[in-house]
Amino acid sequence: MFQELDSPPGNSDPFFWTDFVELNALASPDKCFSRGDLVGVAQRGKDRGINFDPAIKWREILDFVLNRTVCFGKAYPFLISDDNDTLHYVGGGSQEHLCYSNLLVASGMRHLTSAQRIPVARFFEEICYFAFSKLMPIGSEVRATWAGGGSGVVYKGTLFEKMKSVAGNIRCTANFSAQDFKERDRGDGGIDLIAWHPMYDDREGLPIAFAQCGCSKEDWKFKQLEASPHKHIRNLPVMHPWATFYFMPLDLRRTDGDWAYKSDIGEAIIVDRLRLLKISEDHDLFKSFPQLVF
Repeated sequence: MFQELDSPPGNSDPFFWTDFVELNALASPDKCFSRGDLVGVAQRGKDRGINFDPAIKWREILDFVLNRTVCFGKAYPFLISDDNDTLHYVGGGSQEHLCYSNLLVASGMRHLTSAQRIPVARFFEEICYFAFSKLMPIGSEVRATWAGGGSGVVYKGTLFEKMKSVAGNIRCTANFSAQDFKERDRGDGGIDLIAWHPMYDDREGLPIAFAQCGCSKEDWKFKQLEASPHKHIRNLPVMHPWATFYFMPLDLRRTDGDWAYKSDIGEAIIVDRLRLLKISEDHDLFKSFPQLVF
């Protein structure tokens, strides 16, 4: 099911390495990954120019696992053995565990085939839709705009036609024409989710939020602003700029709990794995999620 599980992360950040070990434990027939397994990865990687000290790396991973055990609580589906030598996957018994497991898989797209990535990406987008809806004020209208949304999609046609519909929903005069877009572009323009509160009348000036969802380990650094006013407000000149959200399945934290790559975070509200799980727990969303089980 998974591929290149012997290929570790290309950087030193502990949250990437912990994902790597967790994914190996999840994929293993005996549902575990040990310190010795990491030593084997290091030895086999030398021929490919992969160099790391497995003893140091295991201590870093162990610290991050212990952090996740506390922060994710009952949603965390892994357990460290008493001798600190083995990470065991103990999930599958709860909706929280399954959700964490699937977010972990979504974070490791490089280990999936092209065909496998499509349902995983859609699973992630649907989770984001439910979480985004719960972050909006009561009475808000929430729409998914993602490309290839199926028969139930609200915004249809070309990107020009979709953006015209969006402009109407958020009560602004569209400042663009058909020639401003590629003729056959049927994408989402970098906006996956839209929400607005109608404010009980027909006047302009609404609370609005746009969101982008992405699974990439690196592309989020620029994709986080794909849905921002900086990109779209010339075309959608609303009375008040909207809030921008970016959803990711990564656990974007340092061992001390603060943001990793904090200097790369722009004017977007980041909703990462921990926040997605906490929102889902708080609003009992797990029963609404599609069941993509790994």
